[in-house]
Amino acid sequence: MVEKIILLICEELGYEDDAINGNTELRELIDDGTELEEIIRIIEGEFYVDLSEDIGGDMTVAQIAEMLE
Repeated sequence: MVEKIILLICEELGYEDDAINGNTELRELIDDGTELEEIIRIIEGEFYVDLSEDIGGDMTVAQIAEMLE
């Protein structure tokens, strides 16, 4: 699950997949709230869930994966 989320973020924001791991906090990847919204949107679209109120910039990729399991 973590790998899938990393792939989605890399595709959306243009990061190399080795730049992100499960311990990476979202705030390390975003410049503004718009990018956080983009990450939330792609995760919601991929996994058919509503996370908009549950995800914050201080969350790690692994924490998001746990929410989806």
